[in-house]
Amino acid sequence: MSDYPTPLALLESESDLVSLPDVVVMLQEAIGDPRSTAESIADIISRDPALTARLLRLANSPIYGFGGRIDTVTRAVTLVGVEPIYHLALATCALTSFRNIPVQLIDMDEFWVQSVYCGVVARSLARKAKVLHPERLFVAGLLHQIGSLLIYCKCPDPAREILLASQGRRELVPLLEKDLLGYTYADVGAEIARQWNMPPWLGESIGHHIHPEEAGEFTLETALLHLADRLTSVLVHGEAVEDILAEIPPSSLELTRLSEGQILQVMTDVYYDFTEVADVLLSV
Repeated sequence: MSDYPTPLALLESESDLVSLPDVVVMLQEAIGDPRSTAESIADIISRDPALTARLLRLANSPIYGFGGRIDTVTRAVTLVGVEPIYHLALATCALTSFRNIPVQLIDMDEFWVQSVYCGVVARSLARKAKVLHPERLFVAGLLHQIGSLLIYCKCPDPAREILLASQGRRELVPLLEKDLLGYTYADVGAEIARQWNMPPWLGESIGHHIHPEEAGEFTLETALLHLADRLTSVLVHGEAVEDILAEIPPSSLELTRLSEGQILQVMTDVYYDFTEVADVLLSV
C-alpha cells in the first residue's frame, strides 16, 4: 500500500485552492432551476468581469464559430446555450483557480498551452466524429490533466522521480504514477470532478481517458479525449501523427469511430484554431 496521500486527501489538503468558485456554484443552481432565464444566468456570469470578458471572447472564437457576432453575455447564453456556457465557465474558472497552485516542477505556461491544444484537438475530433455538442470536448481537453497539478504540488519528491524516469515520454507518466503512488493524475482529476459536481460525461472522460476501454456510459467522449491527449505530442515533441497513431491500440482507435484519414485531416487544420483560442484563454 502506498504511503502517499489518496486523491481525496490531496484535495482536502488544498481545499482553499481547489474549492468550487462561487460563480460556478450559482450557475449550477441556476441551471437546475426551471425558472432561470438567459438573462438571469447572464446576470450571474456578469458579476465576475474577468470571467465575462473571457467567455465573450471564447464564444466568438473558432470553438463556436459565430464570427464576432456575440457582444453580450445574454446573447452568448441564447446562441451558444445554457449548458455549453456553463461548461465554458467551469473550464475558465478551473483554469484561474488551478493557476494559483504553487508548482515548481513544471512550466505552468507550457502546461496550459498543452492543455488548450488538447482541448482544441479533442473538439475537432469530436466534430469529425459527429458527437452531439462537440465543443464539450474542448472543456474535457482543457481540464484532463488538472489532477497532475495537485500531485506536483503535494507530492513533489515522487513527482520529480516520475518526471525524470519518464524522460519526456508523456504516455509513461501514468504507468509510473500508478507504480509509485498507487493512482494516476486521471484518478485525482476524477476526484476533482466529483468535488466540483462536474457533469457525469466530463468526470468519466477525465477519469478514464488513459484507458478509454474502461469507460462506461461515455466511451466515445473518453476515447476521443484519449486520442487528443496522445496527439498533443505533435505540439510537445513534434512527433508525426502517423507515428503516434501506430502506437495506439487498434481497439482504442476503433472506439473513436474515426479513420486515420479523418484524424490526419483534423491535425492538418487544427493549428490556426489552437493559436486563436490559446490567445483568448491564456492572455493576461
